[in-house]
Amino acid sequence: MSTLQTKLTSSAEALGTAHRLVSELLGQSSFWRGEAADAFRAAIDGELPRYLKNAHRSVSKAAKQLGRWHDDLVSYQATARRYDTQAKLDTATITKAEAHHDLLRAAASTPEPELRAAAESVTKAREALASVRKLARELEEAHGAEAGRIAKGLNEATERLAPKKPGVLSRAADWLDDNLGDVLSLLSASVALLAIFAAAPVTVPLLFAAAGLSLAALVSHASDPKHSSALKAGFTQGKFNGQFWSSAVTLGGDALGALPGVGAVAQGAKGVTAVSRSSIAAGDSASTTFRNSARAFGADSSVAMREADEAPKPVLEWVVRRTSPDVEKPLQTGLAGSAVITAGVGLTPAEDDERVRNTATGIDGARIAASDGPGAGVNAARTWTQLTR
Repeated sequence: MSTLQTKLTSSAEALGTAHRLVSELLGQSSFWRGEAADAFRAAIDGELPRYLKNAHRSVSKAAKQLGRWHDDLVSYQATARRYDTQAKLDTATITKAEAHHDLLRAAASTPEPELRAAAESVTKAREALASVRKLARELEEAHGAEAGRIAKGLNEATERLAPKKPGVLSRAADWLDDNLGDVLSLLSASVALLAIFAAAPVTVPLLFAAAGLSLAALVSHASDPKHSSALKAGFTQGKFNGQFWSSAVTLGGDALGALPGVGAVAQGAKGVTAVSRSSIAAGDSASTTFRNSARAFGADSSVAMREADEAPKPVLEWVVRRTSPDVEKPLQTGLAGSAVITAGVGLTPAEDDERVRNTATGIDGARIAASDGPGAGVNAARTWTQLTR
């Protein structure tokens, strides 16, 4: 117990020193500028100082509780040994007194007062042993109560001060926060794949959902330091490595996926402007103008999204002309499916394998160059023409 208490005390001192050093480093790093300084502060700032401080307090409190328990145990053990020695003496006294009493009682000539005195000696010896045993039980109860108080104190030290292991929901939220962009890309690709097989009435809503998810993925990926720093290093330092191309293809794919939705919304907004002007000129009420504008937005944006989906896809159409019309649907499915697979790679441990990551980047780049890119170019040109008319 003493050794454990000493080790905990040493650990608490080490945690206190670590907290003080981290606090000093954070204070001194304010004079350090640049990306390296930002990365250093990001690594040790945030929750780390608070966790170190709380852990120091927690371990210190636990060490004090154990120190108190050690002192109590030493006292209890000394008292218990004294009670044990006294109980042995009292037992021997009882044995001797009973033997003497039996001897006197066996002799017919023993005076009655002497016999009563011997019996009283036996009673007193037994009462003394009973008293010692009572004290031993009280000591055991006190020991149990004190052990409970120490255990409660140790639990409080752990529960109230030490950093707690995150729960399942907390870990899931942290994982989602770290992988939000990739999750949105996967959802967008999955919805786009589903739209290929969906019935006509739900195709446009699915395409809008896919475009919205791509736009959200674009925002998330663009704000991710991993991608922004890779692109910055490529353009400013010429580091056109695998990470640069992975980030470029990721952001490019998100942008191309969001483009049909942005164009459709812009087309719908143009329709709203025209209808609003007509309604105001006709003297319609505000509610009528709103209803007409909403209908115009829905109709125009839906038409624009349907046209974007049906826009010419030069490379795909060339392959169909070279082979057979029967390959068009399988090709579309294969391209959309490859987007789902490569998006899913970013959410698996395989993402850490450079070869796997580069392969996924190559597949995405080839799909963008052969299908998404040319189709998006046609859509962008058409949308620009319609908006500027």
